[in-house]
Amino acid sequence: MGMKMWVLRIVLAFILAVIVTTVLGAIAHTQFVLARLAGLGVDIPFGDRIATTLHDIVGMAPLFGAIVGAGFIVAFSAGALVFRLAGVQRTLIYAVAGAVSLAVTLLVMNALFEITAIAGARSTFGFLAQVAAGAVGGLTFAKALPAR
Repeated sequence: MGMKMWVLRIVLAFILAVIVTTVLGAIAHTQFVLARLAGLGVDIPFGDRIATTLHDIVGMAPLFGAIVGAGFIVAFSAGALVFRLAGVQRTLIYAVAGAVSLAVTLLVMNALFEITAIAGARSTFGFLAQVAAGAVGGLTFAKALPAR
């Protein structure tokens, strides 16, 4: 595989990882917010859950995707270095990098703005759902990368 094709595959793997994480993170955010409303006694029909989820994916995608992408640039660069040094467990390295990226991003946003910017991440399980979305994004990146 030529160098240009190899770089293109890395870029496409990165974009796919950002999209997967952004969509999963938006879905988790919406469901945690709706669960909280339901816990307050608000009736939320299934159709409204779907419509709200789709609305949040579209609405959150540009900014949340950019934030995820910025975090992944740092995390996956560090992951590449770890893989280069260790030479093993590429899938695990990138899954952990993706998870850590989301955790650090949420914690930094909380420290800077003194509010959890992703409302669905205000509970422990909501936070862990975002971290899991990052891990799946890292896994996606690792699996989509060209062998080298």
